Amino acid sequence: MANKASSVRCMLLPLTSLNLLIPNSAVAEIIGYSTPRRLPDSSDWFGGIVLWRGVYIPVVAVEQMCGVATPQVGPRTRIAIIYNPEKDPELPYLGIHMQDIPRAYLAEAESMESGTDEDLSPYLISRVDDEQLRRVIPNLDRIIEDLKLEFSQKRVDELTR
Repeated sequence: MANKASSVRCMLLPLTSLNLLIPNSAVAEIIGYSTPRRLPDSSDWFGGIVLWRGVYIPVVAVEQMCGVATPQVGPRTRIAIIYNPEKDPELPYLGIHMQDIPRAYLAEAESMESGTDEDLSPYLISRVDDEQLRRVIPNLDRIIEDLKLEFSQKRVDELTR
């Protein structure tokens, strides 16, 4: 039996010094950047909330969560709206602050090389490096777990009254 190449259509979400590799099916939409409304007493990596399709979406800075870099806002800055893989009705989406327009990427098993995962942040599952792209797979479960400590509908209601 011949080996069939397995591939996954993905998006490379460009951050400051990393590219997050996310399956297309996990990305609800890429929106233009609007300054998130900060919730009082929240962590630096939790940028605040933005209104998207009538729903307040929490926006996180993954690199800041990892202690790698602080995101900047420029003319190409975007927010990726990502589906919560757990389909949690209290937090169905999260936004990820990006530095540039994402690119389509076909992740093929035979061309993906695992990079070293030494000293990898708990917010990242794995590196799939080639020195130019610096691709990493985010640990969405862990990001959402920590985000739930910062974000709740009650806090949003208090802010938006």
